[in-house]
Amino acid sequence: MLNIASSCRSTVAVTNASSSFASAAELAPMTLLRILVGALTAATVTQGAVLKASAQENVDAFSCQYIEAPTAEPFGNEEGHGISVRDYSCQVTQGPLSGGVLTARAVWEMDKSGGRLLLGGGVIRKPGAMAVLQLSDGKLEYVTTNGDVTEVRTSGRGVYLLASGGAASLLGKNFTYITKTTAAGQFYFEDKRE
Repeated sequence: MLNIASSCRSTVAVTNASSSFASAAELAPMTLLRILVGALTAATVTQGAVLKASAQENVDAFSCQYIEAPTAEPFGNEEGHGISVRDYSCQVTQGPLSGGVLTARAVWEMDKSGGRLLLGGGVIRKPGAMAVLQLSDGKLEYVTTNGDVTEVRTSGRGVYLLASGGAASLLGKNFTYITKTTAAGQFYFEDKRE
């Protein structure tokens, strides 16, 4: 009688184990599907981050402010014609010199519709790195809303004339740049190296 009871217990245990195993087997495809979807999602996000990072490897970004409010001095006899000297400093927010500081100057020939860059450039300093950039072919445009100037945008070309230390890779690199007003006396500067 003990043998029969023992045998019955073993059969019940095997049956219970089989039914538990069957439930796990039925869940396995769902679990596998969840793992597969998670892996594909992670791979897509990672690929996007890598593409974004590689696309931004050649971008330097700066958060800038004018040292003095920009003004235009009259030049010649034409109304609205002037020269504007703009000194500014910037915190480097992206690129090999991120965390560094740019001190720069731009001289613009101005008229009622905007301006043309006459000369521009500056020095970026960061512990262990330094670079000198020169701006050229600059164009300044006013953005107006209801007849009032609400934003100033510039664009042009430039080159890193000198670079050393952690910035050595910038030496001789040409770039295009844009700026746009972010607040009174402040602007965003971005260059994209070619």
